[in-house]
Amino acid sequence: MGSYSEGIVPGVYGHENGTELNSKLKSHHQGDQVRRKDIPRIFLNCFKNHTQHVVQKGQCRCKKTYSRVPLEEIRNLLHLSLLGKQSQCKPRWCTLRRAQEISKVLVVVMHGVSSSCYRSHKDCFVKLTEISKVQTKVGFSSKQDLVAALFKTGSSETKKEPDGANDNYPGRSSFLVSKTRMASLNYPLRDDDNVVSTNHTDEVSDNSPLFALDCEMCQTQEGLELAKVCLVEEDGQLIYSRLVKPDNEIINYLTEYSGMTAETLQEVNTRLRDVQEEIIQLLPPDAILVGQSIENDLRALKMFHPFCVDTSDMFTRSGHRVGLANLTQFYLREIQSGDQGHDPAEDARAALDLFKLRLAEGTKLPNYKRRKGSQQPERISVNSSLLAGCQDQCKTCAIVDVRKVTRQFEANAADILECINDSESFKKATSAIKRRDFTWLQFHSLHNLLQGNWISEETLQMTLRKLDERLHQLYQCLPGKSLLITLMAPSDTSSKQLGRCFVTLTKESL
Repeated sequence: MGSYSEGIVPGVYGHENGTELNSKLKSHHQGDQVRRKDIPRIFLNCFKNHTQHVVQKGQCRCKKTYSRVPLEEIRNLLHLSLLGKQSQCKPRWCTLRRAQEISKVLVVVMHGVSSSCYRSHKDCFVKLTEISKVQTKVGFSSKQDLVAALFKTGSSETKKEPDGANDNYPGRSSFLVSKTRMASLNYPLRDDDNVVSTNHTDEVSDNSPLFALDCEMCQTQEGLELAKVCLVEEDGQLIYSRLVKPDNEIINYLTEYSGMTAETLQEVNTRLRDVQEEIIQLLPPDAILVGQSIENDLRALKMFHPFCVDTSDMFTRSGHRVGLANLTQFYLREIQSGDQGHDPAEDARAALDLFKLRLAEGTKLPNYKRRKGSQQPERISVNSSLLAGCQDQCKTCAIVDVRKVTRQFEANAADILECINDSESFKKATSAIKRRDFTWLQFHSLHNLLQGNWISEETLQMTLRKLDERLHQLYQCLPGKSLLITLMAPSDTSSKQLGRCFVTLTKESL
């Protein structure tokens, strides 16, 4: 066999072929570095000398991490993981980097498992402890509704956030349009001809319910007349929607704005008087109506109601009114983006969300500024529904739970997968994970057992180990760059028992 001169072996660094191999290895290494930069990471935060900083391996020895956090902090992490930079929710107890790179989010709630139960039965959660990156204890308010706190759905009242609100900020009744303002803007008044009045009380309070109103009109020989009306409840649900045939001949359908056409109203027999009677029956006596330039809607309805909130007076630019689409795009999301005219239900929800945002954020809400140049990302409020934010970003969601929980969600907000036991929930969640960006799953087996007041230690351990095993199987179904939030929630939150939260990020193979 021949020998190689100068000790150079082909294919090793220093030879021309070795140089090529070296270049390939460097390129591969650089590719690994680029891929690592795209990987989301999560760290615990801690305080040292009253300064918050991230705890990373070998960088901090003060060990002053958060010993417990309120449930709202878990909500903040969930919002951030799903909505990324467009979320205003930033958890204090941990830092989630590159949230926009997260591929899927899975939330698993173990109902009935308290922090003390976990601590005394750690050996039953071997797999959970092994895969978890960070964990913390979770405090619950008395009789706090878990789903409402995390999703802000149902009829739960919008609450002020500690960092975003002013405790002395006026309540909803302080924003009512005054009688003088009503007269100057030509609101329909009680004594006006052909105007009907709602069955209202003499006064309202900060606890009075909100109803958002929006109407679309057509041009007739007598002027603008009602063509469609929508009412939205405080929780965002559409409770009333009617197409209306104007009493006079239509000369312009104003399709560009109203979306109305001759075909739309061809088979409609509902008249203005029918709508007036239905709305009067529908509204409670202390209702507060919310709308953008709401005097136009009441004028179209020929209806008097003394308790109104006008968002166009609440958000102004240099003293001038700003259009609803511009306000909503600046503070919340984009609306009126199609070419089929306005959707009154969408506009009503937008006005309602703007008012709720003002109530929640108080004086800390920035003043409206006209956009220049490129569009800014949508601003999703802490108090907005999480699923609404996911829909805006075209993220698909699945809710896997018992009927008591699933009925809190609108059918079109997510895939609602109703279950009767943990076994069925596990099977449906396993399938949903593969098809949806966000999956919510709640196991109730231990909670149901605890309703009998006493269970044997053997049964308890068997139930906990089963939960641990199912959780690990779900974890294995998740692709790389997925976030798993495991929340242990005690059965009785009024007893001041603590829960516990575990957070796991699945790795992507390099």
